[in-house]
Amino acid sequence: MILRVLWPGKTKQPYYREAIDDYASRIRNLIRFEIVETREESRTDKQRKLRLRKESAALAAHRKAPVSVFLDSSGKQISSEEFALWLEKMQSDIDFILGGPEGTLVPDNAIKFSFGKMTLPHELARVVLLEQIYRALTILKKIPYHK
Repeated sequence: MILRVLWPGKTKQPYYREAIDDYASRIRNLIRFEIVETREESRTDKQRKLRLRKESAALAAHRKAPVSVFLDSSGKQISSEEFALWLEKMQSDIDFILGGPEGTLVPDNAIKFSFGKMTLPHELARVVLLEQIYRALTILKKIPYHK
């Protein structure tokens, strides 16, 4: 199984970048893992829809896995333990798609998970996603971390 996360643009804030690098390294010690950073569009507020379409198309073009999970505020809220059990049941590669500041276009029949109703800065959401993937893997492998 290969887990991949896809998002538009590089992480600019050093403290988020450091956390992402840390969790990515931890995850790679447990499973095959990749981060794919697609092109981030620089558009004005008047061009938000164009930015959303272009970034969503770039993310879609880089998807490889038979299972794609979109992180979206309208997605299902699950606990870390439920996420670990879901991950354990999956028998294929998984792409996790996280949008940029404008979000991403989500297909109607997509698997969607949510971090909750609160809005997070997109760079912080990247850290939260990686931490939850690492937490789920430690739960499954019975590595002391998640309590």
